[in-house]
Amino acid sequence: MKILLKSVLLVFIILSIYFIVNPSACSNVLMGRVAHPSADELAQDQAAGPQGELLVPVGDRPLRSENKPAATTNQADNSDVVGITDTNTLTEEQLPRYSQEDVDYAVASRYVELENEYTRQGKTGKDVAKEISATVMEDFEMTEKEWEAFLERATASNLFNKVREDLEKTK
Repeated sequence: MKILLKSVLLVFIILSIYFIVNPSACSNVLMGRVAHPSADELAQDQAAGPQGELLVPVGDRPLRSENKPAATTNQADNSDVVGITDTNTLTEEQLPRYSQEDVDYAVASRYVELENEYTRQGKTGKDVAKEISATVMEDFEMTEKEWEAFLERATASNLFNKVREDLEKTK
């Protein structure tokens, strides 16, 4: 009995050290994944070739071959799952398109909002205008060239006055 207890304790210590040194092995065991796939599984994967599926690391194969990894399913299979989008099947048509005028209007709106906020605080002057410009450029991740191009378009189309009028109407 003492020998059996000591051997169980020794195995427990060895497994504990192994799982401390290699924590991914612990999660693979708990998830039922094979750490080293068989030669047959590797041959099947290589014969299948890339089929537009997400790549799954070799150590992430399920223990049972009848289960498919979640990464190989497509959006049609997950239609009842909320919040999951397969980006492999996402087309550019599904992405929102904004015209240059829409973007310019958003930038000008942000500028006018900040301008009004600074005016309410009693701050005016060139330094404030530079600070507002820097804030808007940072918010929209614009470079100096993009900012200058925006200012040219906005000035030519009198965009800042249009935004100010629209804000006055909404108040």
